This record gives sequence, C-alpha cells and structure tokens, in this order.
Amino acid sequence: MKALVKEKPGPGLSLLDIDVPQIERPDDVQFRVAYCAICVGEMKVYDWNEWAAGDSTLQLPTVLGHEVSGVVMAVGSEVTRFQPGDRIVVDPLLHCGHCYMCRKGLTNMCLNREIYGKRRGAFAEYAVLPERALAKMPDKLSLKEGTLLENLGIAVHAVEIEPHDPGDVAVVIGCGPIGIMAGQALEAYGCNVVMTDLAEPRINKAREIIGGVVIDVREQDPVAVVKGMTDGRGADFVIEAGATQSAFDQALALVRNCGTVVTIGTFGQPVTFNPFFALTRRQIRLQSIMGRTWETWRRLVQLVESDKIALKPFISHILPLEDYERGFELVRSSETMKVLLKP
Repeated sequence: MKALVKEKPGPGLSLLDIDVPQIERPDDVQFRVAYCAICVGEMKVYDWNEWAAGDSTLQLPTVLGHEVSGVVMAVGSEVTRFQPGDRIVVDPLLHCGHCYMCRKGLTNMCLNREIYGKRRGAFAEYAVLPERALAKMPDKLSLKEGTLLENLGIAVHAVEIEPHDPGDVAVVIGCGPIGIMAGQALEAYGCNVVMTDLAEPRINKAREIIGGVVIDVREQDPVAVVKGMTDGRGADFVIEAGATQSAFDQALALVRNCGTVVTIGTFGQPVTFNPFFALTRRQIRLQSIMGRTWETWRRLVQLVESDKIALKPFISHILPLEDYERGFELVRSSETMKVLLKP
C-alpha cells in the first residue's frame, strides 16, 4: 500500500510502498483510511525544525498522520464494539487501560501512552489499532467531517476543564480550527464569546461560524473591548490557542482576577512571564490540557448531534495522498483551515 513515511531526520517525507498492516492481537481492528487531515505538529516534522528534532516520542522511520476517519475492514477475536463496515475515528493518545491514570478515567494522561503518528500513523491506505483507541462516528457526520473530531475533542476538553455559568465572558485567542471550535463549544455552554486574531482570512472564518464578538487585534485592543464588556473586570475564562509570546501575554492581560487561562497552543519557543505579578498577586489559575478523555468524546458527540457544532466549514482542501507536498504547503497559509489527504 502507499504511505507517507518520515524515514530519517531532515526536511520532507517519502511516499513509499509498504506492507498492509495486519491484525496481530485479539483486540486489533484493521480499518481502511478514508481521510487523514494534516496537523500543525506534522508540519513541524515535515520541516524538521528544533521542536521535531527534540521530540522524544517520535520514532523514525514512521508513517505520520493521526486526524483520521476510516471504515472497519476486519476485527480481532476479542473485539466486541466494532464490526466490518463501521465508520470510525481515532483517539491518537493510545492508552494502556490499566495504569493509575487510566483507572482514574484520565486516559489522555496514561503513563504508558503512545501518541499515534509518532511510531505508526494513518497517512496510508490501511491501519491497525487496538479497539480501545477507536470511537464510532456520529451518523450525521460524513467521513470528511469525521477527521475533525480529534480537533473538536481538544476544543471541548479545553472548555470543559472549568465550570461555566451562563453569561460568562470567555475569550479565545487564535482563530484556527481548534480555537473556533472552542468558541462554538463555549457558546453551547451559554457563554458570551470573544475571538481574537490578526490574520484576516481566519477572522473572516470566525465571523462566519461564531455568533459572538470577533476582534482584529490590528484594529482594536481586545483588552479594552473586553474591559468595556465587563465593567472593567476582564474575562472570566481565556483559552490561549495562538502559541506565541504575544498571545500568552494577551491572555494574562484579558483574564479577570481569580479567572482561568487555559493554554492549548503548540508552542515552538519558550515563553517568559513573572508568576508573582501575572498569577499570584491576582490569584489566576493557569491550566493546560492534553488531548481529550473518553468522557470528552461523549460530550462532543452530544454537541454534534444537537447541532451545536459545525465542522464542514473547516475543510479547505481535499487532496490525493500523492499530492501531499502541495497539501503541506497549503497548511502554511492563514487562508487554509484543514487540508485532508485521501489515500
């Protein structure tokens, strides 16, 4: 079968013919890949920057790709939840199911976890994963939209990490796909949502999808806008999805005393701040999240089935796997939301 492989350190990928993976364990599920989206993390591996070179979870050579939808082809003897023909998506944080964190229900924090796309992946025609790593797709979604559920899981997990009251003011910094999805989820919780960015195409996409306030930071000061909305108090809740020093600084400036900042951006460089003045003196809660839990999957399916989330507008391009170089170049543009590769 054809697969996109990161063979060795250095820029680029290789389109290779490799063996079709087969069922080896009783809990294995083999599926045909329908679509697999390109993630910003895979861009870093494609370019082979400092972030990728220092990633100890990446084991070369490997097939990349983890934002995937597919159709079950065959199942192992102990698989009970899936059968051939089922439409599935993957939780790329492959958990063991028996460690301390898994027993607490925090499967995203599994002590033995494997991150899908680091040792094996789905930029290929077929893949095999254990049953516990798969989830059935909601019937109302297409296989194309299914590739976006991994991103939606991150967005919903970031939103649900803190309880919300109806009418809370919540700011999302960064109008990329996950940021806008978080905005949709916050609206479903009854929050007054403010989105910020400086790239016009992403601002326009946020205005198309989100019913709240969308701020172009080149034209307006988001801190002034939010303070005006809250009698000078500041935002109750801020999600930082920009992954830059300026985005992080903006999050701390926007949040009210005793508020919460959740950071989900994939930072390429360290950020600096003084914890005493930025957090301690104001009793700010700085929270991070990783992936999603299975409880998050339940909630995101409910959001999708109740028409609170629109996923189709995020799909910018669908390309054949062989056209991967164009796909990775498209991802660099602020006009691109999600690029799907189809084997």
